[in-house]
Amino acid sequence: MTPRPGTNVLALAPSLSQAKQDQCHGLLDCGSPEDLDVLRITYSDMPKDLVDEWQTQYETLPSRLGIVNVGDQAGVTDDSNADLPPSVVVTTANPNDITGLGMRLNNYLNDLDPDRQLVVCFDSLTGLLQFTDVQASFKFLHMFTGQLRDADAVAHFHLDPNALDDQTVNRLKPVFDDAIRNE
Repeated sequence: MTPRPGTNVLALAPSLSQAKQDQCHGLLDCGSPEDLDVLRITYSDMPKDLVDEWQTQYETLPSRLGIVNVGDQAGVTDDSNADLPPSVVVTTANPNDITGLGMRLNNYLNDLDPDRQLVVCFDSLTGLLQFTDVQASFKFLHMFTGQLRDADAVAHFHLDPNALDDQTVNRLKPVFDDAIRNE
């Protein structure tokens, strides 16, 4: 499934499953890498691992790959980011500061090249909800998905439906244009 530009998809699959990886790769595959501007928001992966994964899957890095690493700041300030290619932009965000995360995402969106397709992977809403309540998460997601629609981005947001109750999942669904579920 490749969503059309301006679409935000809720990708429901268990966090550590092959189904999640397959969903992600399918949703990120939106054209020739040199025509893409890819933004990855991660609560669990190291930037170097995301770069290696991209190169394994697609061979060529996108024109620009932005990575917002949300979490342990000590783990992302070491020298491991020094070896990344210049087209990879890494920034960090505190998981307890949803406003700061929003500011970092906004900064990235303000620097887009209109000739490239923006593709976004938010991994994951399960992580976001460990640090933020459902109401604040809904407001944040409503704002962010609106910005992505305005930018004509193709975006997907991972959520492990087994980690949350159905009521929480259903409260977040209206923010998205579509939902896909793989177990």
